[in-house]
Amino acid sequence: MMQLVSVFIDDMNADWQKEESATLTDMLILVTHGKVTYIVENDPVYLEKGDFLYIRQGAMRSGTNSPDGPHVKYSSHFQLHPGQSGHEMKAFTNLEPYRKVKAQQFDYIKQRFSTLAQHWFGQREHADIICTGIATELFGYFVQETSEERFGYAKLRLMREVQDYISAHYRDRIRIEELSQLVDRAPNYVTQTFKEVTGMTPITYLHHIRVHASRDLILNTRMTIGEISEYLGYSDQAHFNRVFKKIMGHPPSAVQREVQRGGLR
Repeated sequence: MMQLVSVFIDDMNADWQKEESATLTDMLILVTHGKVTYIVENDPVYLEKGDFLYIRQGAMRSGTNSPDGPHVKYSSHFQLHPGQSGHEMKAFTNLEPYRKVKAQQFDYIKQRFSTLAQHWFGQREHADIICTGIATELFGYFVQETSEERFGYAKLRLMREVQDYISAHYRDRIRIEELSQLVDRAPNYVTQTFKEVTGMTPITYLHHIRVHASRDLILNTRMTIGEISEYLGYSDQAHFNRVFKKIMGHPPSAVQREVQRGGLR
């Protein structure tokens, strides 16, 4: 189980630097612009756009901007406590003082970090529950992506191209044949390889992006569920409701009712 302690955004601060000290919590960093250099347990760690970095609690670290200029990054600071579903993540954090990977689902993860920061700094009622959920999801993606390093670069590059295309066109009607043409591979190859790399089919991935986007729209706009369903490319609101419930565990109307009661505002 995760206890979220803080969330930070470093946004093009020309004077940014971190004096060497012990890391007080586990932390997860995503660089979204520019470059930054950390020294973790005397190891230089160079980060650029799209890099994920985990630093374990207690590790000695320092950091500076790259000579190329300032950077933008998100970071979440948290503690993990073993629970019914937390043993794998807790065991992961005990392995090494830091771990760096390239975020294969960069656009989606950046969006989730942005949403996390929005709720964290907004401090609305029950924001702690929402923020903990998003932070746990982000760390889960990080752990998942560290396990994907076993895949070859060419395979990951092709599937990243598919992911980026879906992220950019998630409101459109996307067919598997369209994705196969995008990467010049057979439809079956795209479906099977995408699932091997991400754990879900391209269509399931599309629905996940749509559902998370719909939740943000429910929370932050006055659009009706029907309008959101149509906006995200669903011609049938009942189908959208079923997809939302399957992914989130509750229908979109439950989120809307909570907003109307003021619980998520």
